[in-house]
Amino acid sequence: MHQPFIPVIHSIPDGAALIDTVLSEYPINKPLSCKLYKRGLNDTYLVETKSQKYILRVYRRGWRNKEEIDFELELLTFLHKSKQPIAYPIARKDGDLTTEITAPEGTRYVAVFSYAPGCAVNEKLNVRQSYLLGEALAKIHISLDSFQSSFSRPALNSEYLLDWSVKAIKLLYNHRKSDINYLQKEVEKIKIKLKEFSLPLSAPAYGICVSDVHSGNAHFNEDNEPTLFDFDQCGYGWRAFDIGKFMHFAMRMKIDVEVRNSFIEGYQDIRKLSKVELASIPVFVKVAHIWVMGISANAVEDVLSYGWFDDDWLDARLGLFRNLD
Repeated sequence: MHQPFIPVIHSIPDGAALIDTVLSEYPINKPLSCKLYKRGLNDTYLVETKSQKYILRVYRRGWRNKEEIDFELELLTFLHKSKQPIAYPIARKDGDLTTEITAPEGTRYVAVFSYAPGCAVNEKLNVRQSYLLGEALAKIHISLDSFQSSFSRPALNSEYLLDWSVKAIKLLYNHRKSDINYLQKEVEKIKIKLKEFSLPLSAPAYGICVSDVHSGNAHFNEDNEPTLFDFDQCGYGWRAFDIGKFMHFAMRMKIDVEVRNSFIEGYQDIRKLSKVELASIPVFVKVAHIWVMGISANAVEDVLSYGWFDDDWLDARLGLFRNLD
């Protein structure tokens, strides 16, 4: 009897198979293991050899196209050559930075990265670590002012961060029209405020942002020095948004205000923010909150189940949003 073919939305590649088919193409010692480390917007594996650790990322189909991936990897290579503290991509033996694999859902791309020394501190971030993380971001911003790429990346503008997000949320919560209308009105208020700020569209206020710098996306060594990783959300935007994104994560983690402010102090000791940039940060915290909601909603059925998005999910996130005032 003929068995019907069932399409696959998001497969989990086998770690042992990745050793044989992908990691053999990289100039590293023979891996002892390749284990699924984190399943999120992409699938992340921890690779261990006898003497080294690496991170292998399998990009999720439909989240990033090849052009966007190439932009990120080229950017990280530039930062590594500029001696910035980041986890950098490892080139294959043939010089390429990505490996194409055939998955049940279609073509996916793989990249291998150096392992950031130390560990993530998450909600345990202290004043010193926060300061050094702010310094590191400012130095990365300054370094990226001279970066040029032949690849494209979505601009971190209102259409992407806000409109795209509300559209994704609305698809899941059509039965919550009042709340969606509230969110839409808040988006319009944010757009007006951003327009009133008249932030420059040139460096140093505008340029490439990492867009996901926080205490979970950096490892700190024994001297509290950070190494940043996960630049998957990078793009061109206002640098104040990068700071707002950090603040949003820190507030969600209930990190003390003194620790949060230390991040800005560290940043400003490298690059002084204008009064307008400083005034815009609370607004960008709101932008970050809506964008994070939108990213989650957009990943439904692929990374997150429909059951994840119940009424409590929306209630909790709208409650947090109202507390940002």
